[in-house]
Amino acid sequence: MVIALTTEVSNPRGHFASANSALLWKAWVESRGRFFSAMALLASLVIYAVTTGPEYVMRLQEVFPGRSYSYSAYIWGGLFHYALQGLWVVAAFVITLGGLRREKGTGSALFSLGLPVPRLRLFLIRAALACAEALTLGLVSALLIPIVSPLVGEIYPFGQALAFGVFMSAAGLVIVASGLLLSEIFEGELTAAAVGLCALATVFFSYKARTLRGWNVFDVMSATTCVDPITRLLKGTAPWPGLAICLLVSIGLLAIAGITIRTRDI
Repeated sequence: MVIALTTEVSNPRGHFASANSALLWKAWVESRGRFFSAMALLASLVIYAVTTGPEYVMRLQEVFPGRSYSYSAYIWGGLFHYALQGLWVVAAFVITLGGLRREKGTGSALFSLGLPVPRLRLFLIRAALACAEALTLGLVSALLIPIVSPLVGEIYPFGQALAFGVFMSAAGLVIVASGLLLSEIFEGELTAAAVGLCALATVFFSYKARTLRGWNVFDVMSATTCVDPITRLLKGTAPWPGLAICLLVSIGLLAIAGITIRTRDI
């Protein structure tokens, strides 16, 4: 792959735009395989869960006849609060892997280091693309639910799916920022992936098993405090304080990554 970066100094704006476009394309080429693989896995999970949902709900009602359990409660509990959320967390982290530290570990950093742009700009462009890809994964997988549900005779509100997709993706930017930071700290092809995925799995399952309690990003992602206890649909409110905290933490993690890069340059 050849990426041409103009060094025409007579048009600095054109040079800036051209360089950014080339860097964005480079980042996309490096991450698109992981992005499309993640999209396929998330879509497969949603389609499987939706198509088997009505039968699962019916069996549960037969086993517990006095318990009210709706299709919407199944979607929230099985997908937005657990399986889809967990797989999205893994996908969002995996698409952040890369960067100069990983390239240095694999011996392929010379091309990136030879580009006439600061290392911080390389990171910021890669971070912007990772955030966009993570948001896309969350929204598309969530919106598949109301699209596929009519095929099995069920209806799930489009607005609810969109809202849960936004909450999952926005609060989950903490995961994206964490992955980007780790990719700038650890050198080596698999070090950041091993450390990050092990830590995420431990924290995720500890909260789901209630070994750990208290405020956590996963409850914000599924808007746990804002859903009806029976239907598991949003009650007209949103976890704004939690979302604000998650966004601030994400910005803080990205700032730390930026400082790390600047310090390394100095």
